[in-house]
Amino acid sequence: MDWTDVLKASLSFFLVVTALGLAYVLFRMGGTFSRLNIFLKRLDEEVIPLLAKLQVTMEEINSQLGKVDEMMGTLVGVTDRVDATTRALQSAVVSPVKKAAGLSAGVSEAISSLIGQHKGRGQA
Repeated sequence: MDWTDVLKASLSFFLVVTALGLAYVLFRMGGTFSRLNIFLKRLDEEVIPLLAKLQVTMEEINSQLGKVDEMMGTLVGVTDRVDATTRALQSAVVSPVKKAAGLSAGVSEAISSLIGQHKGRGQA
């Protein structure tokens, strides 16, 4: 047996060991991919219905937000009407009250002036 035979035998041994190592790694990867496939199927079975429920929930939320928007619009309209009514009442009530207060102050001043003149005549 010469060196070429030894090299051929060792190369053959190395290739057999490498083939066995690759077979083991590929077998283990097959099991991993099988578990991954099962996981993805379960994920598909659970997540897809969950996403469908989420979509329905979001549609209901959007519907409710539309109703809230309508109520807010109505509330703004009512607030504007209350503000206009308040301003109208204020102008209708405050103006005559100011005039009455001015008239009252004028009458009071006139009476006080007349009483002051009357006292002035009585003392002289």
